[in-house]
Amino acid sequence: MNHLIDTGRIFLGLVFLCSVVGKIRGAAAYTGFRVAMARLVPALRGRTGPVAVLVVGAETAVVGALAVPATVTAGFALAAVLLAAFTAVLAGALRRDETVACHCFGGGGQPVALRHVLRNVGLLCVASAGLVARLMTTGDTAAASRPAVFLFTAGAGVFLALVTVALDELAYLLSRPEARSTGRARG
Repeated sequence: MNHLIDTGRIFLGLVFLCSVVGKIRGAAAYTGFRVAMARLVPALRGRTGPVAVLVVGAETAVVGALAVPATVTAGFALAAVLLAAFTAVLAGALRRDETVACHCFGGGGQPVALRHVLRNVGLLCVASAGLVARLMTTGDTAAASRPAVFLFTAGAGVFLALVTVALDELAYLLSRPEARSTGRARG
């Protein structure tokens, strides 16, 4: 079970790291994130500044907690709480038929779609499973003492993170050719 915990740590840690870096990589990315928040959560209009700092800070805390063996349980718990909130926000935007990019990983991104909600549900499942596994596991969970297992674990985590972060691009590539040629798949 330890290698599954490590895969989850690496996977979620990288996804949250990409999210943080994407949001703070420049003024335009951060502003886009704040503007998107105001549209995704109408109650935040006019108060996105402090909430944006809180979100980026919490995401950074997830990255740090998942990186340190002694705080992995807290990292999974915080990731689960954040992902539950993010999922609810995106599902609410879909219900309201709001056409806005979530700026989850900075940049423009695609308008919120069911795939984004499902992505977050999948991430929430990983965080929840990691939390439960950590709570059920005693002793050291580091796979570093088993190099081959750790390399596989790290590779799986990196691959899953890349697929998750590149979801919109993959959806575009896998869309029907006629949708790509008219631009409908890219928004």
